[in-house]
Amino acid sequence: MKKFLLSIIMVLPVLFMGSCEKESEGLTRITYYPLLSVNGSSAVIGIGESFVDEGCTATLNGKDVSSEVQSSNNIDNTKYGAYKVNYIVYNEDGFSASASRDVFVTNGTNFANLYLADSKYGSRQFSGLPISIYDNGDGTYTIEDILGGFYGLGRYPQYIGSAYNFFAESVIALNPDNSISLVEVGDWYFGVYPITIKTGTYDPATCKITLALDFDGDPFSVSLVVPTK
Repeated sequence: MKKFLLSIIMVLPVLFMGSCEKESEGLTRITYYPLLSVNGSSAVIGIGESFVDEGCTATLNGKDVSSEVQSSNNIDNTKYGAYKVNYIVYNEDGFSASASRDVFVTNGTNFANLYLADSKYGSRQFSGLPISIYDNGDGTYTIEDILGGFYGLGRYPQYIGSAYNFFAESVIALNPDNSISLVEVGDWYFGVYPITIKTGTYDPATCKITLALDFDGDPFSVSLVVPTK
């Protein structure tokens, strides 16, 4: 019996050492991460036009693996709006690199269109925020955010799709002299604070909207321009 136990004791250290060596091999294994670079910049197309993807360049440990990049998008060229193309590439261990490209579909020179907003409130300013205006068919228009995406896209983008609504969707009117007036502001997170338009203008030659707002007694400025190619 003692001889049998002694045999087991002598074998155990060997098994233990082999196990540690195996674990050590796994910890010291080198993996290389892919690098991904988007070719070109954001793209602008009109309704009905085709989007031509410039693609991405991907490298892995100095080797070109661009052919392994996978892409997906939500583009609908029958509707104006802001869309994205997403790119991703993996290495052999499942680690990935990802990137995206903005694709803007515009509606000619119409007032109902996709705009890129520049909004400023106090010392904070956000630029290039996509905001759409829709024709209600009754002489009024709905703007996704009268504040130009300041809170929804600029300060708190992490809450998009959550129960917290930081978009001050509003109904506006474009008057015969190209001035803009506010009809109503919908429900939103800071809706207890009143918003009014002090001055609002639309320049049909440049498709630019300029809004000087009053946000609960404080000045708030928004300008919107239709993206161009």
